[in-house]
Amino acid sequence: MNNVSSPSSEFNSILFRHHLHQHPELSRREENTAKLIATQLQAFGLTPSTGVGGNGVICTIDSHQPGETTLLRADFDALPITEKNSFPYCSQHDGVMHACGHDGHTASLMVVAHELSINPPTTGKVVLLFQPAEETGTGAASMLRDSWLTAQHIDNVFAYHNLPGYPLHTVIVKPDSFACASTGITIELEGKTSHAARPENGTSPITAMLDIIQYLQRMPDKYSEAFSLVTIVHASLGEEAFGTSPGLATIMATLRSDNSAVLNAMKKDLLDTISSISSEEGLINHVKWQESFNAVVNSPKHCEIVRRQALQVGLTVQELEEPMRWSEDVSEFLIKWPGALFCIGSGTEHPELHNPDYDFPDALIDSASSLFLSIINHLHRA
Repeated sequence: MNNVSSPSSEFNSILFRHHLHQHPELSRREENTAKLIATQLQAFGLTPSTGVGGNGVICTIDSHQPGETTLLRADFDALPITEKNSFPYCSQHDGVMHACGHDGHTASLMVVAHELSINPPTTGKVVLLFQPAEETGTGAASMLRDSWLTAQHIDNVFAYHNLPGYPLHTVIVKPDSFACASTGITIELEGKTSHAARPENGTSPITAMLDIIQYLQRMPDKYSEAFSLVTIVHASLGEEAFGTSPGLATIMATLRSDNSAVLNAMKKDLLDTISSISSEEGLINHVKWQESFNAVVNSPKHCEIVRRQALQVGLTVQELEEPMRWSEDVSEFLIKWPGALFCIGSGTEHPELHNPDYDFPDALIDSASSLFLSIINHLHRA
């Protein structure tokens, strides 16, 4: 790689990532991870702010000269998945692992922090933001409730996610819609149990349950103006008892679209349908929305910056033809400020995200940090 300073070898980013991987923490419980991040930044001579929006950490490197402000984001929460790997740095926390690569994202941004502590920007300022609770879609919004952060004038936001299924080190970009808006929904239909020999004496939710499931399956056909998808992830009815006609049903589903407005329309239509069907069947319904994300919408200008600087450091660039189906709550920052989320390939045969045998490729730390530093050199060097 050329035209960018190689990250200093004094900080061992691989060992840092391996430590994070050994000690994963779930969303909103990342206290020790946040402390480790802050301690490492302090070891570089930087001054982090902690407890931002929960467990968030922010570190600003200011040139004290006129110029733009660039925010780089990395996430650091883990997932409730039991790891099935055998290397020495496997998770030491039962049922919790870094199965999405947030340990690698954090290590990459820590390399940037180290390099900027040695060679700070000469114009403007760089804000390094370490975000908790990305997996639940709550971390970015929580951090944006911080008065200092919301008062900042941010000119550029950049973040990356590793992506299995694409060649190692390949940078994946797409202007405009990059990743889908999505939400989980839990629907409870409450009727009344009765003896199985006298079902007419109760109010069974089975007909309403089937009607709502069929409606969910047909929903995407109504929204042809954008990509949309509904996935039913769980359904249950009554109890495992032959003598009882059911009085309760539960349906869980995920709705997604590459357009936030379309997803909002889907949500409204679904609520109206649930209400109508429940009323017809004499049921009480309870609806809960969970893990909601807005669509990630990239600025074409910032995608071009990523593309140009990736090529400059010797990385291959590939443009997506359609948005990613998964969601990412960096969308909250991109709603407020212009910028771009991009991906870097983890390898065509690499285990998929959220798989129990997944592990972030250490080689990506250098690719990601070098690209971030190239972007900083472009925007913040006189």
